[in-house]
Amino acid sequence: MTRNSTTALSRRTLLKAAAAGIAAPTFFVRNAWAAGQTMQIGIWGGTQGEFIRRNVLPAFEKEFDCKVEAQQGSTLGQIGLLRAAKAAPKFTVMFIDDLGVEIAKREDLIAALPKDKMPNLGKVYPRFIYNDGYGVALAVSSAGLFYNPQATKPLESYAELWNPRFARKFSMVGTKTTPSVFMVIAAAAIATGKPYKEAQYLADAAWPKLAELKPNVLNLYSTDDAALLVAQGQGSIGGPEYSKYVYPYKMKGAPIEMCFPKEGAFAGVNCQVLVKNAPAQDLGAAFMNRMLDPAVQQGLAEAALAAPAVSGLSFKPQIAGLLAYPDSKMDELGLFSPDWAHVNAVRSDWIEKLGQIFTA
Repeated sequence: MTRNSTTALSRRTLLKAAAAGIAAPTFFVRNAWAAGQTMQIGIWGGTQGEFIRRNVLPAFEKEFDCKVEAQQGSTLGQIGLLRAAKAAPKFTVMFIDDLGVEIAKREDLIAALPKDKMPNLGKVYPRFIYNDGYGVALAVSSAGLFYNPQATKPLESYAELWNPRFARKFSMVGTKTTPSVFMVIAAAAIATGKPYKEAQYLADAAWPKLAELKPNVLNLYSTDDAALLVAQGQGSIGGPEYSKYVYPYKMKGAPIEMCFPKEGAFAGVNCQVLVKNAPAQDLGAAFMNRMLDPAVQQGLAEAALAAPAVSGLSFKPQIAGLLAYPDSKMDELGLFSPDWAHVNAVRSDWIEKLGQIFTA
């Protein structure tokens, strides 16, 4: 029962009760426990953040009679904020990528998900609950190669990137963003003939192979508009990149497509976590549960063109064709999530070696 639906007592009834010396009855108000609370959360920017600000926060604040202060940022920046306030946490809920869940749990920055207060966790595909229940996915992008269909055909294998026909035509993701590690794993897979699951531990084989790729690299990009530049004729192929940064241009009519070579697609997973010892934890649990509500998951997926983490949704063909959804389609794409405990430990070394190869 909400405040608006609480049975109204007329002034006359109240006066009669008072006159008779009878205490006025106390009525249950749903979510009254949250009234007046303020909670600080860290969310993403871009389309996803805009959707949350416009379509999730206002309704949540109204229903719980609370205030939610949302600050946008990126995964490593969000973790930096948690580290800085570890002794006295300011944030309650933080949005980070799957790689960040491993870091945050290892550094004791987050708490286990309160399953008893998040019934919508039961709708989440088990593969998207991370690090023994310390993080849960909200949106899933598929990382592969983007290409201009007017300039080239889709690649069947990452090995084709080394073909001379791509001389100075490959726009490769730079070292400032997470997909740079996908390029290392893909190169190791090509060099060793091993699947990603094994190749991620064989990076030493990737460096000579990547050095051979240098003549084909047009540039290293670090902005979200790289796909648009390829669509406009700057190179003919690029990546690896998340589908959520490519498909919006396709939806607007740009000549850009994605391909997922036979080695498999990489998973780009946006997650949410509960900050350890944070204020307003019950309110945080309610908000995290709301983010997993099927209606919210549906809207977020359609807005950001990233697959939902919960089962049972359906999309119009135009949208469905762009999402790695349901989980059977994820299996068809060979959607792969790295062992982030390993990759996080060696990432700085990988980035240094990539810089030596491509910026020397």
